[in-house]
Amino acid sequence: MNKLPQLKKMSLAIALCIGASPVVFAQTADNTDKDAPQRVVVTGSNIKRVDIETASPVQIISKEELTRSGATSLTDALKTISSNMGGVNENAVGYTTTGASSMNLRGIGSQATLVLLNGRRVAPHGIPDGSTGFVDLNSIPMAAVERVEILKDGASAIYGSDAMAGVVNIILRNNYQGIDLSTGYGISERNDGEQARASISIGAGSLAEDKWNAYATFDVRSFKPTFINKRDDYLSTQDLRSWGYKDGRTMYTFPGNLYWSDAATGKRVARPISGNCPAEKLVPAEQLLGNTATGQICANDDFKDTRYNSGVKSDRFSFTGKATYLLSENTEFFAEAMLSRNKARGEGMPHFFFGYLGNATPDLPITHPQYPKDLIDPVTGKTLAGGNKTVRVAARLTDFPGMGFENQASFNRLLGGFKGTYKSWDWESGLLFSSSKVDSILTNGLLRQPLLDAYLSGEFLFGQSASNGQLASKISRNAVQYYKSNLYLWDAKMSGELMQLPAGPLNIAVGIEAKRESLTSSPDQALVNDLFYNWSPSAPGYSRTRKSTSTYTELTVPIMKNLEANAAVRFDHYDDYGNSTTPKLGFKWNALPAFLVRGTYAQGFRAPSLLENSSDLSKYYATFDDLARCNDKFRDGCRWQIQYSTGGNPNLKPEKSKSFTLGLVWEASKSLDFSLDFWQITRKDEIKTLDLATVIQNPERYAGNSAISIIRKPLTAADAAAGATAGEITGLTLLLANIAETRVRGVDLNVNHRYNAGEFGKLISTAQVTYNHSYVSTPAPGADAIDYAGSRYMPRVFANIGTSWKKGAWNISADINYVGHQSPKDYAAQECKFITQGFPALCGDIASFTTINFGAKYSGLMKNLVLSAAIRNAFDQKPPFAPDPVSQYRVAAITSLHSTMGRYFYISADYKFK
Repeated sequence: MNKLPQLKKMSLAIALCIGASPVVFAQTADNTDKDAPQRVVVTGSNIKRVDIETASPVQIISKEELTRSGATSLTDALKTISSNMGGVNENAVGYTTTGASSMNLRGIGSQATLVLLNGRRVAPHGIPDGSTGFVDLNSIPMAAVERVEILKDGASAIYGSDAMAGVVNIILRNNYQGIDLSTGYGISERNDGEQARASISIGAGSLAEDKWNAYATFDVRSFKPTFINKRDDYLSTQDLRSWGYKDGRTMYTFPGNLYWSDAATGKRVARPISGNCPAEKLVPAEQLLGNTATGQICANDDFKDTRYNSGVKSDRFSFTGKATYLLSENTEFFAEAMLSRNKARGEGMPHFFFGYLGNATPDLPITHPQYPKDLIDPVTGKTLAGGNKTVRVAARLTDFPGMGFENQASFNRLLGGFKGTYKSWDWESGLLFSSSKVDSILTNGLLRQPLLDAYLSGEFLFGQSASNGQLASKISRNAVQYYKSNLYLWDAKMSGELMQLPAGPLNIAVGIEAKRESLTSSPDQALVNDLFYNWSPSAPGYSRTRKSTSTYTELTVPIMKNLEANAAVRFDHYDDYGNSTTPKLGFKWNALPAFLVRGTYAQGFRAPSLLENSSDLSKYYATFDDLARCNDKFRDGCRWQIQYSTGGNPNLKPEKSKSFTLGLVWEASKSLDFSLDFWQITRKDEIKTLDLATVIQNPERYAGNSAISIIRKPLTAADAAAGATAGEITGLTLLLANIAETRVRGVDLNVNHRYNAGEFGKLISTAQVTYNHSYVSTPAPGADAIDYAGSRYMPRVFANIGTSWKKGAWNISADINYVGHQSPKDYAAQECKFITQGFPALCGDIASFTTINFGAKYSGLMKNLVLSAAIRNAFDQKPPFAPDPVSQYRVAAITSLHSTMGRYFYISADYKFK
């Protein structure tokens, strides 16, 4: 056997250390020579190779690393990796994507991260995130996952659309023999977030002896909700005065508050509807209604006083299976199936009620039983209130079930195909169908007209829980919206040695793909007709379909014995927008036996989604200052609230990107190696809508822009004489357009250390650190570029450091997750909003957040039995104090990056029948 270069041996050693043997590690392996090194396909390439170190940086996460800290879902396991920044949040209560989650490599959006399953695409989640699609990580059961490979550079030349920030390739178990039973239980220290899990894997048949293998995995998981009112200190209250900020409690309380203008003084007067408000909730009216207000208000703490979910309730079931049959020595048939069901329910805040003149629910009728008796003139029967003669109501309807979402998601994936070898060539072809169907139920919505009727007639009484419980069944209902996305795909590829060059073989891979995508929705007509109180109307349903075909070629060219070049190009044709051609170049130079330099240049693209490229519009409300109409002389009706339309644009072009990586890999010793990679991604023609205020204030700049339509009434003579310069706006449409540009730049550091202590066991340590140097975004042509790096939600540093100790039957691990400090400002040049609010001390950086997870496994109790225990956030670290200067309805923490769960315990048992 030929001797491998030192770095090649290092690469295979790393694969072994992270729990994957060369045979298991290969997506496809050449088994013709048992004594020869195994050839594998690494994510980011279609060419088999012995050396897993390629020109592109790839992070490999083994099953052991995924699960050792107690993670039972891919979301839990992957959301803290250093290159990921947020993504769709499965616990976002009040959003249609409740229960779903996504990856967001480099922070440039989930739509820029391509998620594959065994190297092939899957259908995106049935409900888009806004107008773009994403793959739901919760649709893929952890029990079936063997490892995850993360390609950290652009890969559109290999995989096509979406792969601008990178690729997450989830590799499932290839084959299995025996029976594997697994069960687990977890709960938070605060006695919520309880989960129970069980799985069974059954496999039979030997490819070598029986010429076939088949296995199936069934996985069941139930997760109970977590509640924000069980968290500590500032995490569970809106009253943040004890931590140096303001009291963010509101007057929307149970049973409610009344306020009006005093006829004599003109000042506002307030009082609770009933006299049973707890003393600690009574605040001076001036705190919420202005300095001149008098009286008292019963303040409501939406976090402390309600059972608001910070983690949703979910129930999941999945089946994963694969069958392989050897048709001949060089040809095999394979079939894969995955079916998963995820039912997630999140209950949000109780309904709020605001009764005032001009609202859907007007001011309190004087005939209402709860109208203040002292405000009714005993002689005339008319109100004694001053001002506009109205009494307003602000209340939380706690005696009504809170509004939320229950999403019932069904994910299916079926794949069949053939693969084999012919002489020195490997080939494969497959036919895939994948779908994601979601029945999204808006729960406990209040019907506007029946609520209004009950309010005006006096049937509805604030705080009367007994009678309101009966009323709720008459005026509330659920509304179901149906969503579905389908993907049909056929592909074929082959790779092998094209010719022999002086420095080695010239290898090539070629492939072709054809796919059909569809996306449909069917909303409840009650939502379309805007029948619900305090809920925006839904757009009518949509049905979109498109087809695309692709071809690609990839080459690895040995220029010298220690220098390899890579080149790839892909052509994609879409029947809706047109064509895209994307190239990629790379090199790998073994400058020394233990020192490697690598780099890539790639172009990428993202095809407009089926919604973005449509003519579908949604309606929203916005408030704006009409500076084109108003000036110092004319201020009448200058601040408007208008319903405007926004949505797809059939004239969109694809987003385009250019990415660079340059790195080095150094094996300092047999037990220690490093890699350091610089990366940069520039994305142009980003699909966004223009800022509404900018459009209104600069009509000349956007005149003639087909994505913008502003309709005004003619300027009347009276308004012109008063100083107005334009008529009132009566219609406004903002379509999506290719307008923005983003450039992100940073460095990834990877360190691996292996230490054999002999009789004291083996110690394996890894570290992944990402430094985000810059995140520069230009929101529209002509706008100033903004650097968000280091700002709120965009910390510069993320790190994961893990170590495991193995000795005999014991395996003990510790993992550190670090999120760096960040500014409280939205971007560096922005004035700190806390200064204008009178809290300058809060303008300092939001502190970093570090959590440590411990795990332990023991296999010495009996043969084939493994007992495990884990403590996540073992030291019960609380997210740093980070109030939102704009909204008191957000928890005072960066919940997209800092978990509010606290200490969490998990135990499990696994038994294998062989």
